[in-house]
Amino acid sequence: MKRKFLVFAMTLMAMTASAQIVVWNGEDKEVGSDGGFWNRADPTVVEDGSKCLKIKPKANPGGWDQEHHNAAIGIGDVNFKGLRRISLRIKMADKENVEVQLEGKDGAFNIKRAAYYDTPDEWKTLVFEFGAGSEADKITDTNSHALAIWPYQETAAGEGKTIYIDDIMIEGTIVGGAPLSSMADESLTNQQVIVTGAVRKGECSDLNNSWEEVYYNDYDLLYKKMSADVCFLNLAGAIVTDGDGPRLRAKNPNLLILSPAAFFDNDNVICWDEINTRNSTNKMVLSDAYPFYSSINFYAENVEVTRNLKAGINTLYLPFYVGETEISTNCKIATYTSTSATDVTFTYANHADANVPFLATDVDADAEKLNFTEKGVVATPTSSEGVFVGVYKPQSAKDLYGINDSGQFQKGGTSATINSFRALLTSVPAAAHEVSFVEDETTAINSIKTTNGSQDAVYTLQGVRTNSISKGIYIINGKKVIVK
Repeated sequence: MKRKFLVFAMTLMAMTASAQIVVWNGEDKEVGSDGGFWNRADPTVVEDGSKCLKIKPKANPGGWDQEHHNAAIGIGDVNFKGLRRISLRIKMADKENVEVQLEGKDGAFNIKRAAYYDTPDEWKTLVFEFGAGSEADKITDTNSHALAIWPYQETAAGEGKTIYIDDIMIEGTIVGGAPLSSMADESLTNQQVIVTGAVRKGECSDLNNSWEEVYYNDYDLLYKKMSADVCFLNLAGAIVTDGDGPRLRAKNPNLLILSPAAFFDNDNVICWDEINTRNSTNKMVLSDAYPFYSSINFYAENVEVTRNLKAGINTLYLPFYVGETEISTNCKIATYTSTSATDVTFTYANHADANVPFLATDVDADAEKLNFTEKGVVATPTSSEGVFVGVYKPQSAKDLYGINDSGQFQKGGTSATINSFRALLTSVPAAAHEVSFVEDETTAINSIKTTNGSQDAVYTLQGVRTNSISKGIYIINGKKVIVK
């Protein structure tokens, strides 16, 4: 399936909506100006797809105020707010390590990181991690001073070559306006977690410590901060690269991941399908041992549900339309109708709608999994109320009523539990012992043939007996019938 990569425009402001800090982009700068950079390497704002900075490294005569081999800009008291990573876009002629040097006020620190540029003459985003590695603990939210970018490190290489730089950001992963790194492990417990900022994994080099590798992995961080109760991870408003779906789903395999770009090639990842203009996943894989929730409607090409079925009668609760033969060849579907003093009645139907609990009767044989294709998944209701309710989370079934494979009621004891994708009764009349089934009073048929011999009793809805039948609704032998 073709996927659409959503591009999120960055606007210049002190703090973006995603709580990332924009150090510099060229959108509000005048072409031909220095864009606020220090007078090194001839900084000039130019157009290259968008406004960006062009520099040409020169020979370096020495001294901090005379260096001409880098692009430098003052960043003052930038409040990092727990964000400790810098990203930038760069385009240059050669494959080379690019150095970023972050300096603190009054010499508080001088931290150097490097990342490798390997796409000559093409724009590439490079990421530099300052939250780990040597001297990282010296950065505070108020003691930064200046940022210098050395396209060819602190060497004479690259003199006279043209370098383009844009979109310098201080970034991190944000949940609820707070840095993810500041949160306690497994503190995220809501069904849906909305993430902004940047979600990445990768590495850079620590030049303060003999080029030791410094790793960053926001997917691992999210895994640590999420509990198994999280069912929907919304990354639609984040910058996402190098996705790691299996890591994110390690605590809850039912976790759905809404991603702005198809960096994931995993189950349960929902991206935008440009051809059919809908949110879509190639495969949704669910297990009844874990909770499930979706905040949106989306399309699933394939669905696999681990849910043990017994021959006979089973309760089911699924987030998409199900036809009776999709369960098993001879299966019938029945949905709850009513409860009286002596009966709990279910009515046979040829399907069950999304998020409607139902009974699958006459299931052919025991099974461990259900497989479906081309399903429209419907957002999870805020609540499931009534006599017959569906369950999307393993939970206690104490004092609630299940239905066994013979249709008999079973009241849950103190330790009774129920898994996801099932249903149960909240109450059963004392005189009732098993489910009562009735046929649907409205049966769709294509035609009715009457004879002068034993003629069916056919009436209109107004109670007038008739022998002339066309398309419409009639009462035939006491039952409502649709004639198509």
